[in-house]
Amino acid sequence: MVIDVTRNYCSRFCGILLVDGKYLKVKGYKKKIPVIYGIDYLTHDIVHFVLGPSENYSLLLKFFSSLKLANYPLQAIVSDDNQNTPQACLKVYPTAIWQLCQNHYKHNLRISLNLKNDPTYRPFMSEIETLFSNKISNEDFKSRASKIYKKYTETDELCKKIMLDIAKRSGDLLAYTKMSHVPRTNNLIESFNSHLQGRLKTIKGFESFINAKNWLNIYFWRRRLKKFTDCEKQFKKLNGTASLEHTLSNFENYKTLLKLIN
Repeated sequence: MVIDVTRNYCSRFCGILLVDGKYLKVKGYKKKIPVIYGIDYLTHDIVHFVLGPSENYSLLLKFFSSLKLANYPLQAIVSDDNQNTPQACLKVYPTAIWQLCQNHYKHNLRISLNLKNDPTYRPFMSEIETLFSNKISNEDFKSRASKIYKKYTETDELCKKIMLDIAKRSGDLLAYTKMSHVPRTNNLIESFNSHLQGRLKTIKGFESFINAKNWLNIYFWRRRLKKFTDCEKQFKKLNGTASLEHTLSNFENYKTLLKLIN
């Protein structure tokens, strides 16, 4: 299992975990069920996954509890707005910080503003996009947000409601200011999701829960051993290496593990 390799062979993690999931069709379930997995940010290593009937607190608590037992040094998580994720994480890792993915937050704002069908709030949303366009300090964020608030909220209750929510949730949206290297978004794991989705498209569904779990285990296991070819910017140095190479306690174990999958 992926978590067994993490527990028995790996220790060189950064402790910043990107958490997300994909839904897959499994026989015996009326709806698609989620596989939730986590990627160690700086190494890009997939450290664990769980498969369950729904993306609920119980499944996420199981996910983080397994990580704790594997001695994963979690310090921060980045995820979407499913409150079960930070709640389960903090139950197991009480000192961790949670960065709410800004892209997911903006996506939900676009839906609430009905931008797909009504252009009324596009100028307002454009300024929100600018507000979340890069990493800035708390002070700078508050200053820019204050200007947007004054510009749009005097006569519009929806804009006022959104700006008040941004202020209320600024701690989660700006958690990256509390720790170095924490990203603002889940973009990295979203790219992994795209690859997984591509593989799942070739499969109409799984015959059983066990069948799905075994397939996912092999898939994630192979991803840990696959060498990167298109990393960019700060991660360009990872090209030509596999993520597992960066997290193994003893690199001599790499060849042994490679033989197991082949």
